[in-house]
Amino acid sequence: MHKLVLPNKSSIHRFTTLALYRALLRQCAKLPENLPERNAPKQHIQLRFYRYKGLESPSRITHALKAGYDALDLLHAVSQGRRTETKRLRTLLSEAAEAKERQSAMQRELWRLKPRKPPSALELKKRANRAATRRTMSRHPDAIPVLSRPRPVVSGIRRIPKLVNARGVPFLRINKPQPAIIGHIIRGKQRKRDRTLRVRSKLQEARLWAQDEDEWDRLIGQAGREPTATWRHPVDVCVMELKRRVFEMERKDQELATAMWKVVLAERALAAKEAEERAAKMAADAPKETTEGQNTEQKEVGQLERAEPPKRST
Repeated sequence: MHKLVLPNKSSIHRFTTLALYRALLRQCAKLPENLPERNAPKQHIQLRFYRYKGLESPSRITHALKAGYDALDLLHAVSQGRRTETKRLRTLLSEAAEAKERQSAMQRELWRLKPRKPPSALELKKRANRAATRRTMSRHPDAIPVLSRPRPVVSGIRRIPKLVNARGVPFLRINKPQPAIIGHIIRGKQRKRDRTLRVRSKLQEARLWAQDEDEWDRLIGQAGREPTATWRHPVDVCVMELKRRVFEMERKDQELATAMWKVVLAERALAAKEAEERAAKMAADAPKETTEGQNTEQKEVGQLERAEPPKRST
């Protein structure tokens, strides 16, 4: 049985088409300089070869190759300065541009007339999340500082915030989704801390090199210098400064976490108090409703008893 070979998988077919492609591009480079459409044939050829590289029909491949060889002859004639072929090339390029414009206009019109598919629940949720992210990227002008909580009066049931530790950065999570500005601040603090720790690690490595330099100076007889003139002294100063910065950042984060924890405890106390008040109010309203229901039922029974019995027909 004859083995079926795809044209784009055949080395002979690929060699032939690539040779034609290179020949066409070389002829495009030989077009006259004064030709306004000098760059248009090259773009048209590249687009056609890219579009037809997956052809499998023998008849379509034959027509495409014949058109390619005809175009090669036409470009060669134009490069020789023949006016008839130059006019024909301009006509073909203008017709191709008009056809492309008509196709684009038709595609735009079809896209405009195509019925829009209603967005799914997942897509609506993604849009809402993106809108919330854009809306919360900056601090609201009427925002209340978080450490000024708890609020004395709230509408509805009080929500107790949660104290969260994000890699050493404390913050209060009050509701979800989390405002984008909080994530921006947390990432900024973490980057600053990581950068400081990386610099400190490099300085600790440099301290070993400085210690070796001081040892070398001692061996060659330069140990009698001032203590501040040693190689290790400036490195030690920088390391101590970075340690102070890290300690200061940790101290501020600890103070902030303590203040936030006090806010959480105060919110819990108020939430428990408000829950007791709601329970007491519900307990006080329940007997009143029961009494009103019993009175209404007794009135209905009395009306039924006072009503005359229906007369029987004889």
